[in-house]
Amino acid sequence: MALTTVARLLNSDMIPAVQGLVEEKLAHAREIVRKKAVLAVHRFYIKHPSSISHLSEALRRCLCDQDPGVMAACLNIFYDMSAANAWSNKDLTSTFVNILKQVIEGRLPRDFEYHKVPAPWVQLKLLRILAVLGADDQAASECMYEVLRDCLRRADFQTSAAYAIMYECMSTITRIYPSAQLVEFAARSVGRFLRSDNHNLKYLGITALIAIVKVNPVYAAEHQMTVIDCLDDPDDTLKRKTLALLITMANPANVEVIVLKLVGYLRSSVDLYLRKDLVPRIIELAERLAPSTVWYVETMNDLFAIAGDVIPVDVAHNLMRLIAEGSEDPDADATLRETTVSNFIEMLEQPYISDMLAQTMCWVIGEYAYLAKDFDQSTILELVSELLN
Repeated sequence: MALTTVARLLNSDMIPAVQGLVEEKLAHAREIVRKKAVLAVHRFYIKHPSSISHLSEALRRCLCDQDPGVMAACLNIFYDMSAANAWSNKDLTSTFVNILKQVIEGRLPRDFEYHKVPAPWVQLKLLRILAVLGADDQAASECMYEVLRDCLRRADFQTSAAYAIMYECMSTITRIYPSAQLVEFAARSVGRFLRSDNHNLKYLGITALIAIVKVNPVYAAEHQMTVIDCLDDPDDTLKRKTLALLITMANPANVEVIVLKLVGYLRSSVDLYLRKDLVPRIIELAERLAPSTVWYVETMNDLFAIAGDVIPVDVAHNLMRLIAEGSEDPDADATLRETTVSNFIEMLEQPYISDMLAQTMCWVIGEYAYLAKDFDQSTILELVSELLN
């Protein structure tokens, strides 16, 4: 009871008064006392990290305690210490790997199982520790590859605990020094989340795929259509996460499809915050990955028409400069200008035109209306006058 009270109520000023008594209990004969002492020491660390700097060896002995409960209690403090300074526990990488291997092989007592999943909370904490220790460290990461693959493969149950382990495995795989085979395995596994009818699992799948795409964008290709379908989901949170993934996975081969979906979603959205966030992202994709100048101009025209009130002024100026300066191909430039001015003339009859779009249209029509062979000049002048009025 005293150790439980210390772990819950202690503040930094009280640590010196009880620290010696608590440290003695780390070697107590009863496992429940050792476990409570570890939890109390964790409290010391949270309140005053330097107060337990001399307990490194004692905590390492507790990590290898014969009682799984004591070992599990130690994982919390080792995670916090590793997150603060990963190098302080690099030499324990193989120890954590061995513990995780024993857990997934079912060597812990059955009391630690949850819905047939071996000690899921222990697995989750170990995976988070390995993610910290393996970040930017090839040697440490290579020690983990086999156990991570085995852990991901064994978490093959239709339970929340198993899905949590799968997600944490994929997260760890993307945070450590990458293994192409392991990342590919994680990319295949994420399909289980994306194909689920559960919104929460889909959200986790999208989040995991974002992390995978950052390691290697090629692995997003097989899930592209499934991800795009998530935009039709009624869950707004999932839609927003999907938008972030689509932007991340865009490349020259799929940019037209992705931008078309993003523009379509923008057209139906009335959320001003989302529109302000999404428009610059679409513009950035169009500028960076445009397959042709004509496509870029048409995409910008759509954006001006849909969300002209949130488009920065410099974007309109860039568009006008692009049309005016053209490229090194005179024929292509003439086609671009003719197509653009014709589109703008047709848009003049729309019931609502934003100020930004109106300014752009007026400049383009004023400069290149003579190229629009299918329109009478007097009609064009009349439509522009109605717009300005």
